[in-house]
Amino acid sequence: MDEIKFGTDGFRAVIADKFTFENISRIARALADYLKRRKNGQIHKGVIVGYDCRFLSDRFAQRFANILSHCGIPVRLSECAVPTPAISAYIRENSLLCGVIITASHNPPHFNGVKIKNEFGASVGKNVTREIESLIKNSCPAGKKKKAAKIEYVEVIRPYISFLKKYLNFNLLKKARFHVVVDAMHGSGAGIVEKILSNTGCRVKGIRTRRDILFGGVNPEPIADNLKPLKETVLREKADLGIALDGDGDRIGAMCPDGTFISSHQAICLLLLHLIENRRFTGKIVKSLNTTTLVDKIAQYYDLPLEIVPVGFKNIASKMLREDILLGGEESGGIGFKGYMPERDGALSGLLLLEMMAYKRKSILQIISLMEKRFGKFVYMRRDLKARLEKALPPLKRILGKKVSQTQTYDGTKYILQDESWLIVRASGTEPIVRVYAEAATKKDVRKLIEFGSDLI
Repeated sequence: MDEIKFGTDGFRAVIADKFTFENISRIARALADYLKRRKNGQIHKGVIVGYDCRFLSDRFAQRFANILSHCGIPVRLSECAVPTPAISAYIRENSLLCGVIITASHNPPHFNGVKIKNEFGASVGKNVTREIESLIKNSCPAGKKKKAAKIEYVEVIRPYISFLKKYLNFNLLKKARFHVVVDAMHGSGAGIVEKILSNTGCRVKGIRTRRDILFGGVNPEPIADNLKPLKETVLREKADLGIALDGDGDRIGAMCPDGTFISSHQAICLLLLHLIENRRFTGKIVKSLNTTTLVDKIAQYYDLPLEIVPVGFKNIASKMLREDILLGGEESGGIGFKGYMPERDGALSGLLLLEMMAYKRKSILQIISLMEKRFGKFVYMRRDLKARLEKALPPLKRILGKKVSQTQTYDGTKYILQDESWLIVRASGTEPIVRVYAEAATKKDVRKLIEFGSDLI
């Protein structure tokens, strides 16, 4: 039988290869066993199961729900495709045991996956996924069937929108007159921002909102190369801001009125400044190791503690559960906020950018320009290669004539150079590829680092 391993955020595999109804059933049975071992006295609270817009996601979700039900776990099953943060919000608002969503997030269209959320709405940690993996391996043939627990179909979107609105300064947004374009990338986040801003002074145009299991021929990842339709629409509509959501709505990409892409790194820093300067929040900052050095500069300026963690938002979420975290951000566009929930949320991130513009009464271009004048400008680049890392990368004393001041190896290999530029090479935790990341002061320098990293592989 196939070995099932959980990666950076859940289990993901190619549909009809390792992502099959049989393997979904095995995961569901193992989760039921885990819940009975660890939460037996609370089984009555039940589990929410949701799904995204991918091929057969609704059928996989139904199978997952059926297995949990036959194992005696009460299930609430989403009536329609929903963003991942909506499942997390539903868990918290209804005090459920946990939640499951069938999604492969930003992965190519032929992938699907399973994300498991704990009772706080955060992705479960390694200790939980390892126990579930062990239960999958050691599961025994089904014994005598018990009476199936109830499966209830529930509305998830409306409560999620109400949950989101509670975090926003909605009175401020009501008075705003922004023109916004929202690119759903054919994912399950379609319509969310439009509904939230429907009774405000903002005009919102949604694009790529209909379901397309091929996602228009690109991976549903909100990076510059995949957002040409957003750029064209923002320019044509003369919009104040473009917002893009990934396939399951938990990560953000954004676009300036002139068509300039706002990187995830810039978005993290903008929203960090918004929380500090406009909302007057304090606390510790957490970032993944492949996130911009600009975060460090802001933390130093405001004398706020900063912690760097391995890639994967679950590593940020675990900190948010235990500590007073102001903001947690990762390179892929996932951002978590103080006072919300320990989960990333693309729609909220986009709406907070609008809230920041309303607070400051400035355009997003003006705000970015002021940020770069204060803290410096860093250029970031990533390259994904269909390759395998056969062995650990070597320690290096110099890269492109610059001294390597520090090497970190707790998640791939990160070389930090004397001028604060850096290079990372690591295997993806969600796809069979190797990623090369780099940041430097200029486009020319960052391209050189990317080429150097690619040659290393």
